[in-house]
Amino acid sequence: MPKVESFIDSSIGLTVNTVYGKVTPHELLKVIDQYFKGDRTNLVLFDFSDAILESTDPEFPRKVMSTKQRYSRKGDRKAFVFPVPVEKDLGPFLRKYCQTEEHESNLDTFNNLLDANRWLMEAKEAHR
Repeated sequence: MPKVESFIDSSIGLTVNTVYGKVTPHELLKVIDQYFKGDRTNLVLFDFSDAILESTDPEFPRKVMSTKQRYSRKGDRKAFVFPVPVEKDLGPFLRKYCQTEEHESNLDTFNNLLDANRWLMEAKEAHR
């Protein structure tokens, strides 16, 4: 089971969820669901850079995806950081899972924290 640490910086409207340990596709979805259940900001960073994903096949998470509703908000930004480039293939699945298209929000995947932070901060003024 992975360990998840969460931090909220309300001064810039950012939530950071850092995940450590082995992560199954089902646990990946649980981390996302936990964010959507809580009191959330419009900028969120899901940091899996110190995690070990058990499967990088983007089809596998679809098999375990529940029918819960996930609502992104117009203009919000979600950045996912994965330790190796192959997880970037999860981007299309994550966009669908987080319902970004239906709610005109943004989501991108990165291989390092620096690029993810830059992307999130590009529009921070728009989210205050």
